[in-house]
Amino acid sequence: MAECNYYSFYALAKISDPELLYEAFRQQIAPGHANEIEIEVFEHSDNRWNRLTPSGGLDQNVPESIVATLEQEFGALDPGSWYYDSDIGGWFCSYKPLSTKHFVLLVKSSDPDKLIEEEYLQFLFHFYCHQLQMLQGTYRDALTGLYNRRAFNEKILQLLDRSSNHRRRAISFSPSVFVMLDIDRFKSINDSQGHLLGDEVLLILAQLMTDSFRENDLLFRYGGEEFAMVLMDITTEQAQQSLERFREKIANHEFPNVEQVTVSIGFTKFDKRLSIDELVGQADNALYYCKTSTRNAVHGYQELLDKELIPAVKTPRTPSAELT
Repeated sequence: MAECNYYSFYALAKISDPELLYEAFRQQIAPGHANEIEIEVFEHSDNRWNRLTPSGGLDQNVPESIVATLEQEFGALDPGSWYYDSDIGGWFCSYKPLSTKHFVLLVKSSDPDKLIEEEYLQFLFHFYCHQLQMLQGTYRDALTGLYNRRAFNEKILQLLDRSSNHRRRAISFSPSVFVMLDIDRFKSINDSQGHLLGDEVLLILAQLMTDSFRENDLLFRYGGEEFAMVLMDITTEQAQQSLERFREKIANHEFPNVEQVTVSIGFTKFDKRLSIDELVGQADNALYYCKTSTRNAVHGYQELLDKELIPAVKTPRTPSAELT
């Protein structure tokens, strides 16, 4: 039985990345026995339960059995409680901070004797929830819930191994393809339908992105109506097919009060020898080709370059832009 360790709270307090916060929380639940414990964190917001992913995002595909337990045991008036479910074989710890959100932790252990004390777990989970809400405001786009531009700069530098002030993550996947995408004729949607409807289009698009790509893929709102992605452990051919399916999904989706929404997509191989400017420049060149030709299309940088349809991205003379 693990004892309360004040270092556990300090370990969470010094984290500045939601993804690292999840890892640190898991490690501190039962120091030395993290591999024997399975945890999941659920968040109730917008009238539904979602599962928090290790990257700090939200997964809406929660098993019905879990949703049923969450709905039955943790209602709107629940101030925070502890519950064991024999069917699921895990302990639920609930916490409702002073916000519209409600968090529930599910803990399963292969050895119950190595679980930490209930009171300590509750305190640690409450602290984790507060830290997560604070970091989500820093790293997440307020409208879409995707990673924001600040997170983009930091995470791309991490993946390029260019950041000198980040804690290296122990990951079993690697970046393969970098993607830039833009909503076609988005200004006309704002001008004709208003910014509220424009915001709804952005939100729906972000939700479709989250549903269409894997948990380990990184999704960003790059700025305005432009988005970026890093696809993990995938070939260029597979990425082309996946992005084509996503483009078709957007084109066929019924957006409210808009006849049709389409996206233009450009992508390039995630080459760690590139600078962040070169990486963005390559995908952006392919995206620009889409925007100036047919729109509603997917194009790869290397293929366009081989066909001499776009110019090569030149290496910038100074790396200062990498840290902006």
